[in-house]
Amino acid sequence: MSTARLLANIRREFREHPGIVVTLPQAQTRWALDKPLCSQAFDPLLAEGFLRRIGDAYLWRDAPEPQFRISR
Repeated sequence: MSTARLLANIRREFREHPGIVVTLPQAQTRWALDKPLCSQAFDPLLAEGFLRRIGDAYLWRDAPEPQFRISR
């Protein structure tokens, strides 16, 4: 799968399910990606502002504010 198609698939899933919040390991499982490819896919989505990161969790920028606490 091309990078452009992978990014389009990830964007589509976040838009269709705006409440999705994933860590990188969960994203690897969800989209069947290895660790380097998962990071390579999420980095540009963060840089362009499509995704935001709270602690280790990634969510769509336009998603409602999640109702969970980040443990430190």
